[in-house]
Amino acid sequence: MSWMHYWPALAALCGALLAVIALGVRHAGDEAGTHPSLSPVGTGLLSSFVLLTGFLVAAGWAIESHAANYRPAPSGLYYADTAAAALVVIYPALASLPLNWRHVMAVAGFGALVGYLLAVAWQLKTG
Repeated sequence: MSWMHYWPALAALCGALLAVIALGVRHAGDEAGTHPSLSPVGTGLLSSFVLLTGFLVAAGWAIESHAANYRPAPSGLYYADTAAAALVVIYPALASLPLNWRHVMAVAGFGALVGYLLAVAWQLKTG
């Protein structure tokens, strides 16, 4: 079995770790409140990630299903999706989400989902 089959699980673990570490680092520093301008940022980041990832997974699935004369999406979209995923995962820390077990578990689960979806998009691109 190829190591590529483990890539989504590894990406899910990395996403969860990034989210939890960002939350912990944020609370190790000062406890300044969230700036009001950060409130709508999370929605925009999440929308961007969902739209890009949905497009990339659909395009990758089409390539896998009909291999004749299809071109993959431009690599720049995959890098933009990766950047959006990283920002979506660390956003709860930027927005000063309180550090408690309930929030840590929620952020870790969300980070794992984001990492998994990102890995699936990349995996469908590479075949």
